[in-house]
Amino acid sequence: MLWVQTMIRVLGRLIFWMLLVPLLIGLVLTLSYEHYTAALFFLILTVIVLYLGLVRIRIPANSLVLRDGKVVFFIPEKTVRDRFDFASRGQTIVQLPVFGLIDRPYKLEIITPDTEGVLNACRLTLNLGYIMDITGWQRAYDHYVVLQDRMSLAVRRQLFKSAAELAWRAPSQVEEEIAEYLKPIVAELNRGLEGLGLRIEEATCTFTAGPTLVRFVSPEQEIVEKAVLSAGASREGAGPS
Repeated sequence: MLWVQTMIRVLGRLIFWMLLVPLLIGLVLTLSYEHYTAALFFLILTVIVLYLGLVRIRIPANSLVLRDGKVVFFIPEKTVRDRFDFASRGQTIVQLPVFGLIDRPYKLEIITPDTEGVLNACRLTLNLGYIMDITGWQRAYDHYVVLQDRMSLAVRRQLFKSAAELAWRAPSQVEEEIAEYLKPIVAELNRGLEGLGLRIEEATCTFTAGPTLVRFVSPEQEIVEKAVLSAGASREGAGPS
């Protein structure tokens, strides 16, 4: 969350000053008493702390560089840059969430009947990533500012909504045909995720069929279903009386 990132920056500044002040005091005292070897030691440590605290900045993966709330560019991998390079341009850095959006796949199961009364279940495993353009990064940032730790729930809600509006059919079990079958489904799900600045990077599916399909419902699924139903009820209540 944004407040966590702010607290980390504040803590980093406190640690920097807690190290720098004693080193400066030690440098002044050793020079005043003409202990030049110890003074050299304190001087070297002071330079290192100044470099690490003022010059170098460690940027985490999936970070956005912002100026006046607008995304300038995206940094996908961990890197080290010059702090003054960003400060001189009035830029700030915000890390977008990784866990739950990138590292952990979303699993979505859709159950539909066919003409013979057989239930076909499609279990999708979706690995998501950010849309790699300036518009996608801006959308991801805008939603992250508003939603923060509720971002993952918003993604699940959108996938739930998009999947419910699709016309599903069971493909054959030939791997090549399943891959072709998934292309329009992934394209439709991506249209829903586009507004969040996300896209599906990889999709796999497992199909099962039978007269009855029974699944245990996870607590996360219950939360998503309640959220979707609440959103639907709110839209109905906002209609004309």
